[in-house]
Amino acid sequence: MYIHDNKKTRGNGFSRIAFVTVLFLVIAIAGFLAYQFIFISQPVLKGTDGFTVLPAAKTIVLQGKHIKSLEVSVNQGDRKIELLKGTPGGVEKTYTLQIKPKDLALSDGIASIQVRAESGMFKKLSQDIKATIDTVPPALNIIKSPEVVSQGGAGFVVLMAKDTDSVFVKLEDRRFPAFRKPSEQSAQDGKASYYYVFFPIPYDVKENALLYAVAQDAAGNQNVQAIRSTIKPVSYRLSSIAIDDKFIDTVAASLLNETSISDHASAFKKVNEDLRAKALEKLMDISKNTDPKILWNEAFLQLRNGQVMAVYGDKRTYQYKGNTISHSVHLGYDLASNAHAPVEAANSGIIRFAGDLSIYGNTVVIDHGMGLMSLYGHLSSISVSEGQPVSRGDIIGKTGATGLAGGDHLHFGMLLHGYEVSPLFWWDLHWIRVNVLDAMEG
Repeated sequence: MYIHDNKKTRGNGFSRIAFVTVLFLVIAIAGFLAYQFIFISQPVLKGTDGFTVLPAAKTIVLQGKHIKSLEVSVNQGDRKIELLKGTPGGVEKTYTLQIKPKDLALSDGIASIQVRAESGMFKKLSQDIKATIDTVPPALNIIKSPEVVSQGGAGFVVLMAKDTDSVFVKLEDRRFPAFRKPSEQSAQDGKASYYYVFFPIPYDVKENALLYAVAQDAAGNQNVQAIRSTIKPVSYRLSSIAIDDKFIDTVAASLLNETSISDHASAFKKVNEDLRAKALEKLMDISKNTDPKILWNEAFLQLRNGQVMAVYGDKRTYQYKGNTISHSVHLGYDLASNAHAPVEAANSGIIRFAGDLSIYGNTVVIDHGMGLMSLYGHLSSISVSEGQPVSRGDIIGKTGATGLAGGDHLHFGMLLHGYEVSPLFWWDLHWIRVNVLDAMEG
């Protein structure tokens, strides 16, 4: 007779349940681990190189990706200060840290930045960054500065700075670099040095604009001093110029590289505005290549027997068939003599550009050092080449009517850091002595 063993059956049932449960757990754990290994992305954090140097105040922007938890702290001595802690979630996130070491009671010197980020159990990021804390700004003093500078004019400042990486003058959003006095080019760090700055006051600068001298160190600390120079407003002449189809067909067509023009007004507008803007951009690029020393020491020369045909700052309105079609500001002097008259280098320097410059035609630009350059436009021929040194009075070409010109003449301009300023000051030896040479000697 067969007797059913309920206890044994129940035991086998429990064993099967336990086995299934364990198997399920193993599969679940294996799946979880596989998911962590395969499908969870490695955390990414960009911008941590900003911690390597910490000045008195610094904004550091971190770009995070695939981060579930993030901790950033700074350690100095036995102190640990938390800078950031969070569980951001999401695929990408930006973190902005405002760090002021003194507010955190950190001392100048070395500190350690610890960065810890996780996206999952096995996907982690760990960085230990050596940080240099430097909160001391460079020293800066204004030694000489002009009392008054005219719109369209130029100024010269003598500064003394110490422990600095860069020195410059700032006007609105423009920066004009300073150059260390040549005799102190090899001055040792830690010793104050003299710096020279030539700066322009562009014709369109606001009367109430302010000038600042700025010294910055490698860490990013800066010292700002106001330059107490008054900007004198200047009223420029207004002129109206009538142009016709013949002028546009002759002059604008060649600049646009076209043989047939259907819309004369649009063609002239493109030349006078678009090509002019590109030429001015090119002058800005040319101006960046300047010698750190002053290469001249006398008043600048004018075109021999040249008659003034147009002056700096002329505000021109162009009329075509009775309608105003364009405007421009003339940023130099137009000087006319005999046709194809020889053109002399106004002062000693180095040729930085010799070639076609759009509306300026055949053009020569001479670098006189520290951002000061002279420009010679509309030449019929050029007799110098880029990189060539020239002396005051050397022949560099002949006058002509190339570019946007109605007749044979020389467009002469003076530039400071790419901005054209009035040549009048640079033709005046008295102005040069009072504003530049005396300041250097003092």
